[in-house]
Amino acid sequence: MTVEQQEQPVNVKGPGAILKEARDKLGLKSLDIANKLHLKVNIIESIESDEYDPKISMTFIKGYLKLYAKQVNVDEQVIVEAFASQTEIEKEPAKLQSFSKRVAKQASDDRLMLITYGIIAALLALVVIWWLQQDSTDNTNTETNQLAEPIAEQVATDITTEDNLPDNGLETDLSEEPTADDLIISAQISEEVDNASEQNEINEDDSVVAELAQQTDVEIATDEPQNPANQIELVFEFSDNCWMNLKDATGEAIAYGVKKQGRVMTVSGVAPFEVTLGAPSVVQIRYDGVLVDMSRFEAGKSAKFSLPFAS
Repeated sequence: MTVEQQEQPVNVKGPGAILKEARDKLGLKSLDIANKLHLKVNIIESIESDEYDPKISMTFIKGYLKLYAKQVNVDEQVIVEAFASQTEIEKEPAKLQSFSKRVAKQASDDRLMLITYGIIAALLALVVIWWLQQDSTDNTNTETNQLAEPIAEQVATDITTEDNLPDNGLETDLSEEPTADDLIISAQISEEVDNASEQNEINEDDSVVAELAQQTDVEIATDEPQNPANQIELVFEFSDNCWMNLKDATGEAIAYGVKKQGRVMTVSGVAPFEVTLGAPSVVQIRYDGVLVDMSRFEAGKSAKFSLPFAS
């Protein structure tokens, strides 16, 4: 056996072909099945040709197949197994929208916590640096004072000695220029004082930076969005089987699938609502306690609209 022969696909009879054969045996047309299921004729034809819209959930498709099987007296399990064999999918993963929102919120909270921890770490580093610089400044000031005190004492002693010298008839030149030692000592004192002044200015700038960082931290930590929502109640009453899909203003899917005859469904969400009905003529809707006028929709046709209606 060659590789090409091994790769030849095996023909599997799909659920659509089984349903079409059963319909033909009963002498029914596609339009007859569409009217009974309150669906469009093109949807019935797509099911019979096993061509499914990828935008439609697998749960809805299985529901259509089961309803079709009942109309042509075919075992539902046979149709479901044929569908699973053809698509190689036994069931669709559940739509856990609320869980996804919680996961996204948790991830956002984790990022916010990381930012907060980073700011706290930066503040601690600034405090440590400021403390080290403050300690270094104190040591510098102490050394400067220790150097200045003996120099001042020496100068005072020299002045006292000059005043006590005997007058030998020689005139003392009061405008005598300072010696080289005096110039060196004076330059050292000036340099020490300038360094101490610059260090104090640096410490003051670091204190201002630390205070601004603390203010930024408080604003980030307290900036939490608030988004209150007004909930509106909707009541759906089904006088016959009908497929539907309902979303609110947040985009969350509130209800979907085929609803059975006689069911009364109460839901709530944020207005406006996006409503899709396979057979609007068999549905009564109450919006916040007020009956909705459904006479605007033609019987036998699906409808997609928003509630409340635009005035």
